[in-house]
Amino acid sequence: MLEYIIEAAKNFSRHQLEYASDEVDQLPQMRTFIAYIDVTDSHQKAYRIYTAYEAELMQQIANVYLFEEESDEETLREMTLEVANMIVGSAKVLSEEDGKNPFTISTPHFVKNDIFDIECDKKQTLKVDGKIMHIAIKEL
Repeated sequence: MLEYIIEAAKNFSRHQLEYASDEVDQLPQMRTFIAYIDVTDSHQKAYRIYTAYEAELMQQIANVYLFEEESDEETLREMTLEVANMIVGSAKVLSEEDGKNPFTISTPHFVKNDIFDIECDKKQTLKVDGKIMHIAIKEL
């Protein structure tokens, strides 16, 4: 499942932001806007998908979608939820097309704007235009 989400995040970066993204091994300790979406796969296993975005990256995204060069904290929180929904929703479509283990998604929830210190089963960090995006998954 993580592979679909990483692919969807890379597609989002490439097609919506027009930046390539690179997978990196490090998980830098920096403040990020963090959201999660719970998903259930075809075997009825439940997972929590976390996405986290460096503030500068989230501001770039707000600029693309809202044409705002300087967004307030509340706007960036709302954009965090929207982007999480777009990425995980796109991953859902990819999993359905592949047919191996499609999943359903729930509503996104905002966690915090802080260091990503949440225990997860699998994690991947992407660099998008030099800025950090974390993708993580935890079985519930």
